[in-house]
Amino acid sequence: MKKLIALTVLVVLSVSGVYAQRLQARFVTSAYAWERQDTIGKSSQHLYGFETMQLSLSGEQLSFHTYLQGFNDFAGPLSNNPTLRLYNFYFKWANIGNMVDVSLGRQAIFAGVGNGTVDGGLASVKFFDSRVKLSGYYGALPAERYEARLIDNTDKNYMAGGQLSASPLDFAQFSVSYMQKNIKPETYFSVRRDSLFNPYTVEITPTATAEEYVSGDVSLEYKDLASGYLRYDYDLLLDKNSRFQFFTRIKPFQSLDVKVLQPLSLTGEYLQREPRLLFNSIFSVFAFNTLKEYEVGAEYALGSDWQVFAKYGDISYNDGDSHQMTLGVNGNHVSFSVTRDDGNGGELSAASLSLGYPFFESKLTPTLMLSYAHYKLSEYSNNLDDALSLSIGAVYRPVRVLSVDAQAQWIQNRIYNNDMRLFIRVSYLLSQQLGIF
Repeated sequence: MKKLIALTVLVVLSVSGVYAQRLQARFVTSAYAWERQDTIGKSSQHLYGFETMQLSLSGEQLSFHTYLQGFNDFAGPLSNNPTLRLYNFYFKWANIGNMVDVSLGRQAIFAGVGNGTVDGGLASVKFFDSRVKLSGYYGALPAERYEARLIDNTDKNYMAGGQLSASPLDFAQFSVSYMQKNIKPETYFSVRRDSLFNPYTVEITPTATAEEYVSGDVSLEYKDLASGYLRYDYDLLLDKNSRFQFFTRIKPFQSLDVKVLQPLSLTGEYLQREPRLLFNSIFSVFAFNTLKEYEVGAEYALGSDWQVFAKYGDISYNDGDSHQMTLGVNGNHVSFSVTRDDGNGGELSAASLSLGYPFFESKLTPTLMLSYAHYKLSEYSNNLDDALSLSIGAVYRPVRVLSVDAQAQWIQNRIYNNDMRLFIRVSYLLSQQLGIF
């Protein structure tokens, strides 16, 4: 892996020619210590350690990007069994002929209904001053746990698709997208027992599964008066609707002379979706019900520093439904909200408070989060339980490129009695203009 990264950097630098190169790297070291109740009267302690690196090296048109993370549990039952996950590792050639972008390698795909990571290629073409964009991608699925290797049966484990997006007006954008994914796990051997409990080896051939979707969405944003989003997904393999979503935010009194009503915003959202299941999987033969939920809300700005809000929502699934109402206030350094849930999913009354105030020219920011809940997990339950949580921390940024975050978390409820957790994170950013060639 070290040799591959070094070779990649040299290739990008050499192809960049006489143009300056921008090197950016972010290194993040974090640790999380906690205790888990494995069974009644038995617990295990854990110390998670993470090391993350994000690196990009960019010339005028060519660039290289990578993002990887190492992990180890230093105190748990599986201690000293580290893993390395390579989330992306790709080259990008941008603005070829002022029209085309091409990237090759392991990369994340965000193209409408197509979302995921592939070991392959992504290309996009822009027309009409970038008002129309056509993108297409194809690649093998990444190895298990994002290991730094290519899988063997790439012809049976892949994702492909494309997206066409257009902005015919300054306040409107439309897109249609298509995605196909095939998954065929490798054959493996396992030990089974016959009727006399004698062990024997069996070849296991997992079933091939697939996904195939088509989707369309519309985004609108007209000045500061109204915005909206509409999306529809269709499952081609199961031949049924998969998702319908609508969201809008309007300021109905923005254009009136009544200043006291101008800061009022109204929101509304509706979501109807089916469980997203792989075709030909065992789960696809079961009957599932459609999930429907809606939420309406109002927000009112008190100057530039404060905002009060209220929301009401309903979630229905099969013959049951649940209702939720939230009231709250947000400021630059504080937020507070109260929530009330009831219905078939149980009952909950909760309040939460979050504080954070910067000192010493924003170099030190202490934080405090407090929440309390009074709940029961079913409408048929007779008892109400309490849960209380407290988090105290601080963010220290002595210089722009370095930050240290620390937090202590305390939880108390019927299951966890005085549960304490510790978290610490150190981040360093390196940004340098190079002129090697």
